[in-house]
Amino acid sequence: MSRSRRSATGGSGSSLPRGARVTLRTLTGDDIAAVKPWYEEAVAASMGRPAADPPYGIQKRMEAAEADPDAGPLAIVREADGTVIGLLDYRANSAGRGWLSVGFIAVARVWRGWGYGSEAVRLLEAEAKAERFRANVDARNGLGLYFWLRLGYRPARAGEVPGGAPSGMITMVRATEAT
Repeated sequence: MSRSRRSATGGSGSSLPRGARVTLRTLTGDDIAAVKPWYEEAVAASMGRPAADPPYGIQKRMEAAEADPDAGPLAIVREADGTVIGLLDYRANSAGRGWLSVGFIAVARVWRGWGYGSEAVRLLEAEAKAERFRANVDARNGLGLYFWLRLGYRPARAGEVPGGAPSGMITMVRATEAT
């Protein structure tokens, strides 16, 4: 199930920059089997939900991405062995022109706490042609809020983000150094 789509940068191809320990790449059909055992728990945890209350499945995420070349799940791949250890869901120009929104970042339980998620977000930001970045965090998700604060994000001010935050969510924002 390989497809050609633009990266978060708006350029062509699916190759994103490599970090010291992880790479981001377009999620393929072959990755789904590797992701399935931990996907629901990891995404639910990243959103501050109980594991029994996961969001919709990976297949639906991939189908939605097919319709939008500037959005979808990226695989977070460990450089040392090529293992897909997480997913980062993004959408370019989501809140408005020049914004890049992170839908979720989910890392398999065994790899959490080692900085892989932070490195993946930094890679996405480095490659993105966006002026501002945003991520919605459930107001009850203290760990998620702390994750984004550590990366330099702050709660958005009223009216700062087009459309505002969904009910019960805190919109975290960060501008590029140039803006």
